[in-house]
Amino acid sequence: MWCGREVLTRVLAVAALFAALGAATPASAGSVQRSVTNRNVSIETIVQFGDNVQPVTIEENSRVNIARVIQIGGTGTVDATIIQNGARNYANVIQVGGTTNAAVGQSGLSNTADIVQVGNSTNALLLQIGDMNTGAVRQFGRFNWLAIFQFGR
Repeated sequence: MWCGREVLTRVLAVAALFAALGAATPASAGSVQRSVTNRNVSIETIVQFGDNVQPVTIEENSRVNIARVIQIGGTGTVDATIIQNGARNYANVIQVGGTTNAAVGQSGLSNTADIVQVGNSTNALLLQIGDMNTGAVRQFGRFNWLAIFQFGR
């Protein structure tokens, strides 16, 4: 059974959501973020879309780290940075925009990264330090830049 304070809090949250949705225009950016973190597992997902996509930085320091960033921007710049330190690290970046920039740094026993970029100019930096490193980068654009560094411990 809900108490009066809990009902009021939920009603205010729903009202704020409707107010935000009503104020949003088609050209404004939207964003969804979900995360769960403790010392054993860290999971973070960020989804952004619209003309004014904001830069994303994720830093995870649990034993198992999972990060996913999806950015669908307009003709502007889309930026994502993921830094992971743990035993097992998984990173996934999907970007669409005029200029896409992704930087992924992973340090752990097992590192996996996947980057997909679509834009006029695509730029990616992948650094992995660990015994089992797997990286994949797919770039679709006119001007593509990529650097991959993989080191064993």
